[in-house]
Amino acid sequence: MNSSRNKIDPGGRIVFFGGYDPGYPRNSIIRKGLERLGVPVASCNAGNRRKIFTRYPILAARRLASRRGGDLYFVPEFRHKDVPLAWVLAKLSGGRVVFDPLVSRYETRVMDRGDVVDGSFQSRHNRNIDRISMRLPDLLLSDTDAHARFYSREFGVDRRRIRVLHIGFDDDYFHQSPPRGDDGIFRVLFYGSYLPLHGVDTIVGAAEILAGAPVSFTLVGGGQTFSEAKQRSSASGSRNTRFVDYVAPGELESMIAGSDIVLGVFGKTEKTQMVIPNKVFQAMAVGRAVISCESPAIGELFTDRENIITVPAGDSSRLAEAVESLRANAPLREKVAGNGCSLVRNGYSPERVARSFLEILAEEGMI
Repeated sequence: MNSSRNKIDPGGRIVFFGGYDPGYPRNSIIRKGLERLGVPVASCNAGNRRKIFTRYPILAARRLASRRGGDLYFVPEFRHKDVPLAWVLAKLSGGRVVFDPLVSRYETRVMDRGDVVDGSFQSRHNRNIDRISMRLPDLLLSDTDAHARFYSREFGVDRRRIRVLHIGFDDDYFHQSPPRGDDGIFRVLFYGSYLPLHGVDTIVGAAEILAGAPVSFTLVGGGQTFSEAKQRSSASGSRNTRFVDYVAPGELESMIAGSDIVLGVFGKTEKTQMVIPNKVFQAMAVGRAVISCESPAIGELFTDRENIITVPAGDSSRLAEAVESLRANAPLREKVAGNGCSLVRNGYSPERVARSFLEILAEEGMI
């Protein structure tokens, strides 16, 4: 990074900018941590449902009305289209721009969801949005090093301009809980939006294999692969799987605490190899052992059989074996759960994530 450029002014703030969802874990964790550390933060938000032709005027008017200079514009996850406006406003006011995409649009639409054909107009359009939004900012954040390498390779971003800030968890919502009492049933929980990267078909396959064991699976959420997963489970005739369409955010912690283990992601898409899902940090923070697929991203923070259990992506048989292993081996389950809990609670609370963010900004000469 070129540290000779202007830093944030002494009276400057970190402004969360764009049509973002303030309740989404990634940005809310960072903001909460900054506020706890006494860092001045502000919001310039036009709502995440407005189209760009109404969102841009609102955002611009609010920022220009503040007549402030030297602020750092922090553009949160998924707000690729808001980066160009943040860049223009920062140029006008002597500010800087940090973009935290979390994912790329091309990666999500083409490589994971598959609702856009590679090489089509929409594919090229989304790739161009990624390229522009990731090249304009003064600093690009990535949730994993695997993602950072992908951004650099696919969109021509100088790897030196990308810094890794892992996700973490919100300790206002996820508290450490003692192991659940034994009622004769081993309870396995998955929750998510049923994207292909989640590999819910792999989970349903594992549940089928364990149909005769004292194991129950609860799958919470809905999305792209939900209907397919539910139909497959129903067709198999197994009665050990329960589908729950929706759980209020405040109820999620109790569901985790009411489970023996929590499942991460198992999809065979490239995106699966580059992410550490929110649920991994959240479940570990509550004190539950997690099983997820082995990947470069998971390997950045976690070690198999020490603080997580990993299996090959898309392999229902290996997932079933891992579930059965944790059911039958309480000492292993308790060790993995305890080590995972210590790791995330000590290193990835809002304050810890915010401190890491501030250290990155200081190293880049931005504060």
